[in-house]
Amino acid sequence: MTYLDTIRYPSIPSDLKNLFKKVPKTELHLHIGGSTRKEDIEIFMKENGISNEEIPKLLQLIKPSYESITDILNAYYKVPKHVHTPSQFKRATFGIVQEAAKDNVKVLETRTSILNKGGEPKEIVEAVEEGLKEGSKWVQENCGYNMRMYLTILAQRFGTKEDSLKTAGLAIELAQRPTSMIHGFDLAGDESKHSIEEHAEALKYIKKEGPKHGIGLTIHAGETKSSGNISGVESIKKAIEYGADRLAHALRLLDDNKLKEFVIENKIPIEMAPWSHVQIKAVDSYPEHPIRKFLEEGMNINLATDNRLMSQITLRQQLTQLWANNLITNWNQIKQLTINGVKAAFLPDIERQKLLKETEKDFSQLENDFAKTIETYLSEDKEKIKVA
Repeated sequence: MTYLDTIRYPSIPSDLKNLFKKVPKTELHLHIGGSTRKEDIEIFMKENGISNEEIPKLLQLIKPSYESITDILNAYYKVPKHVHTPSQFKRATFGIVQEAAKDNVKVLETRTSILNKGGEPKEIVEAVEEGLKEGSKWVQENCGYNMRMYLTILAQRFGTKEDSLKTAGLAIELAQRPTSMIHGFDLAGDESKHSIEEHAEALKYIKKEGPKHGIGLTIHAGETKSSGNISGVESIKKAIEYGADRLAHALRLLDDNKLKEFVIENKIPIEMAPWSHVQIKAVDSYPEHPIRKFLEEGMNINLATDNRLMSQITLRQQLTQLWANNLITNWNQIKQLTINGVKAAFLPDIERQKLLKETEKDFSQLENDFAKTIETYLSEDKEKIKVA
């Protein structure tokens, strides 16, 4: 086992591991291609004409560590790209739902680009929706609960402004179908090479038209120190200026206290995937990740995996990492990560409030069932935790 493996899968007591498994979770930042099960990717590669000799070579591109966001995306565009046809998108999505259920995910937001796939954009969207609906039924029958789930349409930074505007138009158009599960729009890709400003027109269009059709706006911003011709800090500022309801990553808040205070004061939700940040060297090391500092300062953070395949990670494993690296230090922080996710989800308000009550009830039950574990391992301030 390598050093990175010990970070990824630290050894912890079994009762604590069981607690992390049972904790209700949210997954608001999950790319379909990058989170498809490895066994499904292998099947899709064969369907797409990749030889048995070439498949292992491609899978070796999935590594514990990458040199940068550009490095992981170079691998991304060679492996997850094999989720290509409508049938593959449907099967990939169904598998993702099953894996999320193992993590006790209560609300799941999948996201994908829809241009230049192995089918028309509408076919890709409907295939994902079918996978979500079949997955929802499977969770109810096999896990006994209702997992809320929906789709966010993604525009690629490497595309042209015409591409992103076309994607935005399709998102609005397809969201008007009676059966639509589209609730979000995102801008993603290699932030280090492409500025958010290249896609301002699409983002402004979504902010104008999206609310009419129940579409929220989330933007990858501040994951890297520079973003095209502007800084990571400026990228975050632009995302806020363009009306982002949520920010993805936003690590460069470290570099601007005034902006950080604004984000905290306005309770802007941030989707954070700490292991991914370690993998691509966006932070120097796990112990130096700012999530603990951000949480202690009151930042509105929810926990995500980003790409379960490329990062080879689950939410329960990520909680383990955070605890092992002293980045979460008490039970209330774990609860807050989930509650923040429920409140930030792009769900109708009535559904969000219902889910919030269910989640609080789940945590209350865990506090009864795992009282000793919580007191022993995870409570710095035991007076704040009512346990039996």
